[in-house]
Amino acid sequence: MVDETQDETRWWLSGEGSRRYRARWIVFDLLINHRMIASRIADEMSIGRATVSKHIKSLQQDGFIERAAGLEEHYKQVRKGSATGTFKAYIEGPQGSLGQSKIRELKSNIGVSKPPLPPEATRLPAGVEPKIDLHRLDFTIKLQRNKAGNPIPPPERSLAVWDRLGVKPKAGKRQGYALMGKATHRSNWGFWESESYDSPIGKFNVHLKRKWNSIVDEFNEEIGIEWAEWSPSIRITGPRVYISVEEALNPTNPEGRVGSALMGVTAQVTKKLGFVLGLPEYRQKPEYGLLIHDPELAKEIVKNRKTDPNMLEMTDGITADGSHGLLKEGFVHLDCETPQKAAAQAAPIAAIDHTMNRITEMMEQFQSMTDTSLVAIEEHAVRATDNITHQLENQLGTMAAQLSNSMEQSIVLMQQNFNAWLDNFATQQQERVNRVMERFERRLRGLNPERPEGQQSLFDWEEDEDEA
Repeated sequence: MVDETQDETRWWLSGEGSRRYRARWIVFDLLINHRMIASRIADEMSIGRATVSKHIKSLQQDGFIERAAGLEEHYKQVRKGSATGTFKAYIEGPQGSLGQSKIRELKSNIGVSKPPLPPEATRLPAGVEPKIDLHRLDFTIKLQRNKAGNPIPPPERSLAVWDRLGVKPKAGKRQGYALMGKATHRSNWGFWESESYDSPIGKFNVHLKRKWNSIVDEFNEEIGIEWAEWSPSIRITGPRVYISVEEALNPTNPEGRVGSALMGVTAQVTKKLGFVLGLPEYRQKPEYGLLIHDPELAKEIVKNRKTDPNMLEMTDGITADGSHGLLKEGFVHLDCETPQKAAAQAAPIAAIDHTMNRITEMMEQFQSMTDTSLVAIEEHAVRATDNITHQLENQLGTMAAQLSNSMEQSIVLMQQNFNAWLDNFATQQQERVNRVMERFERRLRGLNPERPEGQQSLFDWEEDEDEA
């Protein structure tokens, strides 16, 4: 179902009824429901700004709207005196619900019953740009250690020299001072304060601690202090850093700016005071705070405070509480764990739009990567197929050549083996015949050549046959 177009939701453009009569309610609708500033309302209605201001004053006098004075005062501190960010913030007054009923009645009379358009990308009154403040910038930095494993102390200086460097003992009682009556509590840590250090995001404060030993008289009364070694770590706290919704939604973590500024301050402390510092660590996790206008939630917080002093937990990673005395005007302070959650609370529409754009970009990148991968896979498959074909051809040719050579070699080898066997067989047979002839000759040697009487030879028989 397609929503109405912008012209269709401009119910005041209808020709029905008196435009002059409806003008103050049109201003009320655009100011509270659409959260427009006066100049934009004048452009939207095509009337003069003086006329819009007259209607705003009239609505304010009748209690339909009221100024959010506390919010305006708070944003003066955020702007730090910038004249370009001045505004007048309006919220529903005691008669605001009556004004909303009047708007619904006017819309129903011209056939438009759609609820008010979702506000612009903010949950604050008209003209107020939502800001997210990064706070709890609290770090511990340990002193580097020497080869013996002991912290490297700064150079020895007198109290006067330290004072010229902007470092001096903090006014007030020292740790353990109340237990001075006992001999075991005549030494403890004392706090030292240092001048602030400028950075691109604001001023950082450096907090030091140093061991003190009490000097007492014979009546155990303190007559002086002897300062000893420094604490093996120092504490640095940073300012509140105000960022826009766009910066919070940026993939680059806003804490990166803080880290760069902190490293610059660390270098200044090392150069000026002589402390050889290591890498900073968070003492507590930073939070991202913002203000929203939600009168119902403000009432719930006030009710919850009566039984539970802690912040009201909204959901995982988001807590709500009053801040800057703005609960009575319906403004609630939210603390979030991540900048993305804070941006989603400060400007839901902008956060959703940013998320959709990011999803679209990721899908386009994924599609581009998929297309590139498919082309690469196809090209690789073609090259692999060609390589396999060439390899098979080469291997088959090699195998055929090897097989042909092997058969020829086998036939020649068989023939050579057969000829060798025949030669060997003939040689063996000849040797056997020779041995038989030699045995026969040896047996004939020494025999009487004359025949015994009555013995005939074979040739005698031949002669008898011839005579017959």
